[in-house]
Amino acid sequence: MSAGSSWLDKLILLIDEGDYTHTTQYIGKVGNQHMVVEATTRGIVYESTDPDMTQDLVDAYRYVSPDGHQFGDPGWPVDPVLDVAKSFVGGQYAYSELLLAAVAILASEMPNEQNLSIIVRLALDFFEHEFELWLNENATKTPMTCVQVATAAHWNAASDPANKYGLQVVLNDSRKPPISSDQSTQDMVQYQAMRSRIISRVSSLYSVPGVTRSQQSGLTVFAGSDLLPLGSCTPRDMETSPTLQFIGCIQDNRTS
Repeated sequence: MSAGSSWLDKLILLIDEGDYTHTTQYIGKVGNQHMVVEATTRGIVYESTDPDMTQDLVDAYRYVSPDGHQFGDPGWPVDPVLDVAKSFVGGQYAYSELLLAAVAILASEMPNEQNLSIIVRLALDFFEHEFELWLNENATKTPMTCVQVATAAHWNAASDPANKYGLQVVLNDSRKPPISSDQSTQDMVQYQAMRSRIISRVSSLYSVPGVTRSQQSGLTVFAGSDLLPLGSCTPRDMETSPTLQFIGCIQDNRTS
């Protein structure tokens, strides 16, 4: 997982309240190159990790099943996951950080109050306008986020029982701040109105559901299950997933 420094990266970090703005599915080493499948503005691609090294932060995580198994253990081959990931490459998929920001808005009931005031100052109307343009430009393609590449690869991997590679996500209401009587209340109203418009726009065109997570507090579910459809997860969900174990920082060029 990684994080950049564009204004959209900053918006995603503020809304998602995590450390990352991008997720890739590692495939392995081919020759001298480490290879990944990832969603880019060019579509879903199979490429080396070199482009990702332009990010400010790059961390690595490994899959661990709910009962403690890792890839390579008896009965846990990695190939089924990699095969699904590679099947996305070159398809009619569209991706932009605009889409990932929209999904973060769908998944987050409300950012904390400090972040919310900053988000509002970042001109949400501009984001909404640009997102609308992007949707119209890609009306013939299927939107797919960077996180969806990884969650779909795990959920759809051939296995017995089915979906045993699924990635877990903890649903809670930690993002919803207490309603206050100070000036941030207006920010909340503005954000929630924009969120409702985004939910309506995305759901009507692409059937990507919004998940009101404060109503599902305290649950641990699989990305791909009825409670958490594919396409509704964010980088923070991956960062806090019980089935992804942090193994090390590859690069950290953040200045603050």
